[in-house]
Amino acid sequence: MSPVFAPRVPPRPLPPVPQVTRQAPRRMEPRTWHAPAPVEACAVSTTVRCEVATASSQASPARCLHDHELHLIGAAPGRLRIGSGDDERTHSFAPHTVVLLGPHLPRSLAFEHRMQPGGSDTQGLVLRFGDEPLKRGMALFPELADAGPMLARARLGVQFIGLEADTLARLRRIATLHGLARFSEFTALLNELAQWPDYRLLCGVAPSGEDLGEDARSLRIDKALDHIREHYADALSLPEVGAIVGMRENTFSRSFRRATGQTFTDFVIGLRVAEACRLLVSTRQQVSSICYEVGFNNISNFNRHFRRIQGMTPGEFRARRAGERRAGELSCA
Repeated sequence: MSPVFAPRVPPRPLPPVPQVTRQAPRRMEPRTWHAPAPVEACAVSTTVRCEVATASSQASPARCLHDHELHLIGAAPGRLRIGSGDDERTHSFAPHTVVLLGPHLPRSLAFEHRMQPGGSDTQGLVLRFGDEPLKRGMALFPELADAGPMLARARLGVQFIGLEADTLARLRRIATLHGLARFSEFTALLNELAQWPDYRLLCGVAPSGEDLGEDARSLRIDKALDHIREHYADALSLPEVGAIVGMRENTFSRSFRRATGQTFTDFVIGLRVAEACRLLVSTRQQVSSICYEVGFNNISNFNRHFRRIQGMTPGEFRARRAGERRAGELSCA
């Protein structure tokens, strides 16, 4: 039997080897350093700027800055005219007084540093710092929020009473520092001022306007609440209290409800009913007497609101609390 031979298959040619062309090493061009673009004004305000207070004896043009100003009066007395129009007030400050002025607060006359005979030549100092950068910082560092209430008060102008020598020295030391050291000392100063309990507001009402920040509105609502708690038994009205804190009626109504969760009327009635409950339990006064003492103008109106809030009449409330008290005394015996 003859062998069977398979047909011979010619070998497949190999693919051509690509020619590698060796390139000359790339010459590195020297890189040119470009100075950063000028910083915008809003970014500059992140810096705590220190200035020597300029002595002045003549009125300066009215100005309304966007920064906070922390003034340290020098060795001579200082005087400041603040506000505008009918709300303008003039304040005189003794040497070494510290005053904080918030943004958008009109000041129509700069401090006057008049040297007294025999006085030292210690000059005053002004620290200026932006409002918006601090708000952004509070969002990043919650600890800075401790200064929030003080900065809200600054929109009315704040005079710190009886600051200690260490605090004044810290304020002057800030002017000699730079960079992180200055910022660290500045935050320490903010902390001391925020916790200082003795201060005086320089304006009764902040400048009117709907563009005030949330902190300023909260400060006005707090002032309104203090007034209501003190005068809850008087004839109070929303427009009257709004005018006291310098807010338009509609704006005050919205802000009050947002802050308390109640309307102005419901809040006042709630205070009156709460005081009536206290008197019903702690005294033997007649219900009609309590009604007028807490601010209601007739007994039927008093009974209606009391029943709505407490779910019972004033007489039933007094009887139930008396029964609970007797039951408690018997259980203790």
